[in-house]
Amino acid sequence: MKFRVLLVYPNFPLANMLLPAGVSIISAVLKENNIDVRLFDTTLYSEGSATFDDVRTSVLQLKKSKITTTVAKKLKLPMGDFKKLLDEYQPDLVGVSLLEDTFSIGLKYTKEAHQRGIPVIAGGVYPTFSPEKVAKEESIDFLCLGEGENTMVNLCKALASGKSYKAIPNLWIKEPNGSIIKNPLGPLMDMNELPYADYSIFEEDRFLRPMQGEVLRMLPIELQRGCPYQCTFCEDPSLNVIYRETKQHYHRIKSPRRVVDEIKYFMEKHKANYVYFNAETFFAMPPKNFLLLADLYIQEIGLPFWIQTRPETITEERVGLLKDMNISNINIGLEHGNEEFRATVLKRRMSNIRIVESLKILEEADIPVTVNNIMGYPDETRELIFDTIELNRMVKSATINAYLYNPYNGTELYEVAKKKGYIPSETEIKTKDIALSTNAFAYFKTILKMPTISRQELLGLQKTFVLYAKLPRHEFPRIQIAEQNNEIGRRTFEDLSSEYNDIIVGKKVLPKPVFEYLTA
Repeated sequence: MKFRVLLVYPNFPLANMLLPAGVSIISAVLKENNIDVRLFDTTLYSEGSATFDDVRTSVLQLKKSKITTTVAKKLKLPMGDFKKLLDEYQPDLVGVSLLEDTFSIGLKYTKEAHQRGIPVIAGGVYPTFSPEKVAKEESIDFLCLGEGENTMVNLCKALASGKSYKAIPNLWIKEPNGSIIKNPLGPLMDMNELPYADYSIFEEDRFLRPMQGEVLRMLPIELQRGCPYQCTFCEDPSLNVIYRETKQHYHRIKSPRRVVDEIKYFMEKHKANYVYFNAETFFAMPPKNFLLLADLYIQEIGLPFWIQTRPETITEERVGLLKDMNISNINIGLEHGNEEFRATVLKRRMSNIRIVESLKILEEADIPVTVNNIMGYPDETRELIFDTIELNRMVKSATINAYLYNPYNGTELYEVAKKKGYIPSETEIKTKDIALSTNAFAYFKTILKMPTISRQELLGLQKTFVLYAKLPRHEFPRIQIAEQNNEIGRRTFEDLSSEYNDIIVGKKVLPKPVFEYLTA
């Protein structure tokens, strides 16, 4: 009988509907080594409460789509189905992928497996950068730090054969006496040698993804791993650091030929009609790679696609090729509107003029743009947040994302916030509603407690960010009222949201002078 692995993907209801490449590639590698794999994915479960996309839609950061009626079919708690799957499948190992935001969700499933005597391994970003904390959990037997493909295969083979697993690279092992074996990081994977991601472990509905109000059959294609940039709010720079200590480069790029072959495979196997290039920064590749990728994509693929990149990577030549490739949407990280703050605190050194020019190129090419913003950084003020709002008013965007900053272990800004005493204790986090919100989704909550701005004010600014960015300035006093978390604030927000949908979305035709004012 084959060794059986049950992978667990803990997620908020309908949050991040993109299929995760990481767990899918792990599955492919295990199956390639004659190991049986099943998946338990919590994404499609909804208890009738607001989903991630519901929250984004309510604050005007996402257009309404059919996704909730199409996909949210499991109106119940997922634990019952998980227990049933454990009974039926009888896995030899349970593997859970953990982010900091989903850690508490994942623990529900590791505890259930542990109670049944099934060994559990935890991997992902959170175990990589907070291994000591994760290792404290009684229900977790092994930790995988860094890349997990080889580690998972080697552990499964050792458990199946009864051989020792105590020297497997990337693996932390909890001993019965309480000690922990901490093995060093091993060699990185050659992305071009990996098997194609095994998306067959996901239910059919997971292939659906909302985009600009439509529901698409989208598949992510892993283009790169890591990122060469040094943004202080992101974990990628720390991945570069820990692997640099092993004399390896974490940031790697898949060959254009392999990328295109992979897309053709998924077009055939999964009937994909839309592509997402999975890369933190699409243009973090040599120019020759992009030219070859563009040529192959135009000749052999032609599907609409979506990318994300930085403003300073945008040029007229590149945008022309993206148009020829059939680009449908592009995500641009603005992150902050104050040049000095952006350079010194975030280590994103680009001018506002360059940002505006870049988005003008995209506007003239008629490419819809989604801009990403973050607010609530350590020591940020209301005035600094309005610098970000002003930058958003200077550019044309189809969609605006405005997230709240949260400190993640493994990032430079986490250490800053910790040193300043802005991160509450674990006891305070567990006992108080520090998010001051009705939802549990990352990016729509904040845990920082700062003297410069309150959590309540941040939540109000996040709720009204799109209104400030899109409506005329004479509406600012009303928008400020809408920030308030009371009856008059809620009524004013509803009225302004209706006006926004009439004016911006296009249901209402404005007199020419008014329209010109709004779009200036």
